[in-house]
Amino acid sequence: MAKLSADSTLADDLAATLAAALRPVELLPAQYESLRQRMLRRVRAPAPDRTTTVRFDEGDWIGVGPLSEIKILRRDWHANNQSMLVRLAPGAVIATHGHTQEEECLVLEGEVMIGEHVFRAGDAHFARPGATHEGLRTVTGCLLFIRSEIPPELARPAQPGGS
Repeated sequence: MAKLSADSTLADDLAATLAAALRPVELLPAQYESLRQRMLRRVRAPAPDRTTTVRFDEGDWIGVGPLSEIKILRRDWHANNQSMLVRLAPGAVIATHGHTQEEECLVLEGEVMIGEHVFRAGDAHFARPGATHEGLRTVTGCLLFIRSEIPPELARPAQPGGS
């Protein structure tokens, strides 16, 4: 059985042994192009019905503070919530704030603190409606996935029919 480290990756010595045993495979030009085209078709395939896909390189990062930026993945104006990536550079701070809706936060990279509560990659945090938590701060920098309410100060799109 393969030896795994605590984070479920191959131990360095086993990975090195396996890598040394591999031999490169040379593809004929036609094989290479066929494989390339099959991969591109899968990557470019439309999202399944009634779903939306946002690719890694799609969308724009928007600066929202001197050391912070967001990338909106989805906004639901009717439910007044959004999904976004939040990237905080080392030293970034987000002010204390409250919630009128539940907020979900998953740390993807780095480390962030809310008060003295520390969150690392893989940790999830949930704030219920009515919760106020101390400001967030990061020493290392971090990447977060957040699902939250749309800020009330954000301009709403015009509704069909004028409302």
